[in-house]
Amino acid sequence: MLDGAYSKLQALIVDDFESFRITLSKMLQDFGIGSVDSASSGTEALRYCDLKAYDIILCDQNLGKGKTGQQILEVLRHQPNLNSDSLFVLVSAESNKSIIMAAYDYEPDAYLTKPITAQTLRQRLERLFRQRISLAPIYKALKKNDLHSVVALCEAEIATSNRFTNVCQKILGRVFLQLNELEKAENVYRNILEVRQLDWAMLGMAQVKKLQGDALSAQHWLEEIIQFNPLCLKAYDLLAQVMAERNDLQGQQKVLQQAVDISPLSIVRQQMLGDVAVKNNDVITAANSYRKAVRLGENSCHDDLRFHEDFVRTGIQYTRLDKNAASGVLRDALKVAAEIPQRFGKTNKTKISSYLLESQLFSVAGEERRSTDALLNAQKIIDSDKDVADVDIKIELVKTLRALGHVEKSDKIVAELLSDSAGNEDDLQKVDCLLHEPCSAKNKAMVAKINSEGIAFYEAKDFSKAVDCFTRALRDLPQNIGLRLNLLQALLGQFKQHSDQPQLALLMQSTIDYIQNIIPQDHEQLRRFRQLEDSFRLATSTHTQSRVGLP
Repeated sequence: MLDGAYSKLQALIVDDFESFRITLSKMLQDFGIGSVDSASSGTEALRYCDLKAYDIILCDQNLGKGKTGQQILEVLRHQPNLNSDSLFVLVSAESNKSIIMAAYDYEPDAYLTKPITAQTLRQRLERLFRQRISLAPIYKALKKNDLHSVVALCEAEIATSNRFTNVCQKILGRVFLQLNELEKAENVYRNILEVRQLDWAMLGMAQVKKLQGDALSAQHWLEEIIQFNPLCLKAYDLLAQVMAERNDLQGQQKVLQQAVDISPLSIVRQQMLGDVAVKNNDVITAANSYRKAVRLGENSCHDDLRFHEDFVRTGIQYTRLDKNAASGVLRDALKVAAEIPQRFGKTNKTKISSYLLESQLFSVAGEERRSTDALLNAQKIIDSDKDVADVDIKIELVKTLRALGHVEKSDKIVAELLSDSAGNEDDLQKVDCLLHEPCSAKNKAMVAKINSEGIAFYEAKDFSKAVDCFTRALRDLPQNIGLRLNLLQALLGQFKQHSDQPQLALLMQSTIDYIQNIIPQDHEQLRRFRQLEDSFRLATSTHTQSRVGLP
């Protein structure tokens, strides 16, 4: 039997098979654990966790219908609750790499594979309990957020050079980072690394350098970690943040793509990849990432309406780009749009959002009657509930009307939006997404700045950075004709340098198609657009001829 101190510990077993719950419960009781509860589902487990604090939770990964074990761990680690710091052991019969990586991504205290023997369970629990009991004052201070006490207790433990020195050093470094005592944190990590190369200490050094404003050193540390341990997902996450702060959106997307290739079942990382792909004008990656995030979102505490709507919007863009290739995405997007009210509450706002997105989807799918019907359903709700039609709803309505070719109606609503938003800078910034030229002071300044930077990169023949500049601005101002034309010109320059990259030709064609749909025939830059269009035809034609060996 284990030490008598374990008789005061409380455990929770979560598994959908009663026989396994009984077996595991008997094992724990034989080991000396005084109180053992059991739950057959995620819902029941979280109900127990709302009422009682457990010392340890042993939870199966596959619980049948409802939340998985990983999703229960997500809730306990990311939302305030009685069991946020409970020992959590994830149990699984799975040997699939993706499932194992997803489990480790949320840092359970242990991961056990079925079948579990009494000896294996005893050895694992003894290690966990001894550490938890020996360091109980530290964990108690952490739970109270008494960080200065944590520092004193950790330093005292480290001075004794006992078996938990590494654990205390890890906690101490993290607390110094929270207290913004960066020099002390750096000393902790440096002392560890002088003895042994540990990825968590290297990650701590990268965090220190990032917080000190030394992004380049942080990047070097993170790249070294990834080379040392390619499965250290926290290094990819932090490197993606560093890339974002340096405005290297392409680099950020590359790092996130590497991370989701390693652990594809992380909903948060799929959401982040979708967001950065949108900023990079990579509609295909964005649509596929949001699609995965939506699938993973069922029963997850990280599920969010925004990602469902963003999946549908990128699905619309993808379908416009390549209807055949996007057929699967389009099918799923229609399903997701229709299910928005059931998933996020049957309010008038969610119903309108659902109908308007469906209308746009049916339009790009060529189903005009169903597109019109969906628009009429949305309009009926708007007409019956005048208060629901806020700025966001009206903007989506304009996008839908434009997709269906109702120019006069959409222009009338835009005029109303501009009138109603006069003097309201926040609303004007939102309305700018519908305009050829921004009306808000912030976006006017942003366009001037982006154009200046982008043109400078273009003149220096750094076409890739010029493309990044204009793409970044078009994320918020998709209708801005000047920015679109500048993007097209930069893409042409990039294509002439890298004509072996077919995606550039696709991007140019989609940009031309977009401009063609929004530019008025009396626009002052129409002539420039035609000239760039001719340059595109010539460049792609010359490239095709050279590939087939024509003179």
